[in-house]
Amino acid sequence: MGARALVFYCGLLLTIGAFSVDITLPFFTPMRAHFGAGHAAVSATVTLYIGFIGLGQIVFGPLSDRFGRRPAIAIGLVIYLAGAAIALVAPTIEVLLAGRAVQGFGAAVGPVVARAILRDLFSGPKLAQNLAIATGIFSLGPILAPLIGVAIAEAGGSWRSIFVGMLGFGGLLLAILARAPETLQQRRSDALQPAGLLRNARAVLAHPQSRHFLLLGPVAQCTMLTIVAGTPRVYEHEFGVTGTLFAVLFALHGLGIVIGQTANHRLIARLGPVRTALAATAVMIGACSLIVGFALADALTPYRLSFFVFLFAIGFLIVAANSAAMTLDPHGPIAGFTSSFFGFVSSAVGALFATLIVAATHGRALACGAALLAVCVLCALALLSWLRRPAPAARGA
Repeated sequence: MGARALVFYCGLLLTIGAFSVDITLPFFTPMRAHFGAGHAAVSATVTLYIGFIGLGQIVFGPLSDRFGRRPAIAIGLVIYLAGAAIALVAPTIEVLLAGRAVQGFGAAVGPVVARAILRDLFSGPKLAQNLAIATGIFSLGPILAPLIGVAIAEAGGSWRSIFVGMLGFGGLLLAILARAPETLQQRRSDALQPAGLLRNARAVLAHPQSRHFLLLGPVAQCTMLTIVAGTPRVYEHEFGVTGTLFAVLFALHGLGIVIGQTANHRLIARLGPVRTALAATAVMIGACSLIVGFALADALTPYRLSFFVFLFAIGFLIVAANSAAMTLDPHGPIAGFTSSFFGFVSSAVGALFATLIVAATHGRALACGAALLAVCVLCALALLSWLRRPAPAARGA
């Protein structure tokens, strides 16, 4: 397997998170009916899953630095498959949530080791560009997963069928792994030792570039998770849209990711990753402003909302991917740990704030749009503050 094929495989590993979330979205209403659970409990199948992805990333990055990328991926995928099996046979909402937590922990291996593999292979602008390519492949998840979910529903399948699909996808990734080469050149014997972990954390936090973009990661992640966990409720609450129509409208935002990452790959060479991320944030601010404006004018429709979310999706993964690249780039020898650190902070903190936003906005488009607008403005200010630093400290921008 060559470098290009490995980038593609890394994209599939990144997709495991979005695929395993978005395929469930058309089944929120059937799951609520089956378990007699409220919207918050069913929405937790998303936020809990993402939160445990953050927790799992603490483990799998250092594990991959110690034993290699391939063994870490194998362990993570087996855990993911076990969680999917638990969710498949869950008799109660509590067991379903437990299965999703196990699944999320195992799925953490996807993004954390994928980023580490890319850092093993590339550095500098090439790292950001290839991470953009892998993230573009990731967009297959948001496009195909909800449509697969609807196809299952239309064929008469129950919500349990989606976990059969997850078992199949995890098995496919495990089969491809058998042909993937090991990219870690030198295993670190101290990677799992407390002293080594603490030393690595200090190294990442002591680096101005890594520290700045490590803190920006949760802001970008929060916007993405708010869209994923919050829009199903907005579509249903505001417009009564569920099922097939919702899945089609939601899938359109995956096309925004494709466009965004294609532009990202090209713009990085001209503008650098930070200015490209700032341009993406401007698009996000514009999209949120349109949601707020049309909601205030009582002119928002599900189709207009879908178009605005499509515009928003052009930007949010540019910010997330470029923040990851800027955090990872200075730390090639500890790429696994750095990817873990970035992923944990982004996923755990981002999931916390997204959960609070979804709970506070109660499925109202105006409130959700306003909250996202505030987060995007914060993101833009963080990027501008980096660009205004003295030139020697802003290398890579």
